[in-house]
Amino acid sequence: MDFDYIYKFHKITDNSKSALQERKIWLSTQASLNDPFEGVTKTILPDNRDELITKCVKYMTDMLCDEKGIDTNHARELVLERYFKNPDGFLNFVLEQAKKEHCISIEYTKKLGIYSTSSDIPGDERSHIFNMIMWSLYADGFKGFCIKYNAKELYRSLRELNEQDTFAYTKVDYVTKPHEIDLFSLNHKNNFTYLKALQCKHEQWLHECECRILCSDTGLKNISEQSVEAVYFGDKIDPRKELEMIKIINHAFPDTLIYRVTLDNQSYGIRVGKKM
Repeated sequence: MDFDYIYKFHKITDNSKSALQERKIWLSTQASLNDPFEGVTKTILPDNRDELITKCVKYMTDMLCDEKGIDTNHARELVLERYFKNPDGFLNFVLEQAKKEHCISIEYTKKLGIYSTSSDIPGDERSHIFNMIMWSLYADGFKGFCIKYNAKELYRSLRELNEQDTFAYTKVDYVTKPHEIDLFSLNHKNNFTYLKALQCKHEQWLHECECRILCSDTGLKNISEQSVEAVYFGDKIDPRKELEMIKIINHAFPDTLIYRVTLDNQSYGIRVGKKM
């Protein structure tokens, strides 16, 4: 993990409380994320027949080499022989195969688990805790809380405590155009271009400074006691919920610091209050 700290803003719900209590995090599906354009891609097709022929021949050649272990030159000869016997039939067949591969790859990304967090703001010495937009959107208008993770420890514990899963992490790039995917990219040749769509969001989301943890499966995943560096409560939190949350944190993460975040009317910003 390249970051020192990452942050997760939460509403106080039964699920967020039980996850803390059990020292777990929840990895969501792509479909459950709040960006309606999540995972959107632009498929690139050949511009003309000559380019289509070239891509189809290469696609089938690579497939034969990969699945049958055939020498590249021999595989190309076999593919060209098939093409010249029935050019249109060959092109239609390969095009359909490529579309199937494309659909399989897109569906694969939809099944991955995603844990969306925020890194500190580049070029800003303040912690991401001072991001008013994140508190407003994701922490119930300052009635929720924010977890500050030790990023390296969180990532280490995920891999060690969930051995059945595979994890990766990525920083999100903020762009103005959808991620482009060549229709003839081969999923079975470990081409990860489909996963890159999960690294892209529109620049309107730039305030999130998002770092994503990806997993081969969704659901609850175990984390270590040392993963949570601090927990911050919004100033509008319900007092009864606050007491309940403090008990949960002190039990599950006894060394974790607890703070109160308040609105500073004099500076039009946020202050971090004393440790509880």
